[in-house]
Amino acid sequence: MKEEPFRVPLVEFPPDALVEIIQWLTPQRLAAFIDATDLKADTREPKIHKLVGWATRYGCSSVCVNPVEVDLLPDLLRSTSVKECYVIDFPLGKSTIEVKAHQAAQVVARSRAMRGEGPGWVELDMVINVGRFKRDPDYTRREIGAVVEAADGEHVKVIIRSSELLEEEIVAVCQIAREAGAHFVKNSTGMDAFGATPDHIRLMREAVGPEMGVKAAGGIRDAMDVIRLIYAGAMEPELRTPDRFRIGTSGPVNLLSTLGWLKQAPCAWAEAGVIPCTVCPSNFTGKQRREVREVYMQKCRRCPHQAYRKDKDF
Repeated sequence: MKEEPFRVPLVEFPPDALVEIIQWLTPQRLAAFIDATDLKADTREPKIHKLVGWATRYGCSSVCVNPVEVDLLPDLLRSTSVKECYVIDFPLGKSTIEVKAHQAAQVVARSRAMRGEGPGWVELDMVINVGRFKRDPDYTRREIGAVVEAADGEHVKVIIRSSELLEEEIVAVCQIAREAGAHFVKNSTGMDAFGATPDHIRLMREAVGPEMGVKAAGGIRDAMDVIRLIYAGAMEPELRTPDRFRIGTSGPVNLLSTLGWLKQAPCAWAEAGVIPCTVCPSNFTGKQRREVREVYMQKCRRCPHQAYRKDKDF
């Protein structure tokens, strides 16, 4: 039996491609990719006001919060260009299909009633039931389809929790999300084993093609992280729009402020490179289930960059 070619678990970053992205990216273009996010359990109203202030001041794409904030967000964002984004069945995705659909419909209806500006101002980031997907992929098709229908035309982003999936499962669930009518696939809740890695974002883009959006979320701390993720998921100019690529972050101001550093010396930043393991999914196996962890560790053992892990037990 012919052995499948080994996929190096790492996106390589040609300096000239990174320089092009750095030079193309402006604060306005970066802000347009951002879903300014606060999903913490102890978030109170003043923090929502601050998040809205950042998003409207810089021109972010949306403000992403828990559904309970639907009694605040529509009033705060009315007459602005910033959309409301609510997570559905967050962070575990373990509610029934009926509960997910009900929550989606309720949030959309209440937002529209309060904002009074018609459809087109709500986005829903739904979490799939990963356990059910592994047992019955058609269940995932039905749950995504139910939320898409309940959203009544509003955009749905599907959080696949990629850190809990094998590569072939990432491809399969992304294709299911596309077929079920979702508008984006998103890698993480930000509370998973690990967040956005270029390798998973590239795999997701390959799976859904250019007609669907890809959202990177979790652990995105500075503008150089964003540059690498754009290279992985939106390298072609036609993909560099908020309808095709997003960044979820609780620190939008830091992303925007660190972009200035890159602008000062783009070639130096691009040529400095990155330690491969720090951006590779195979480096973050501590919280994964055994069957997933073992596959990643096997990749590490065969990886040409394994010398970086010589002092780490794998």
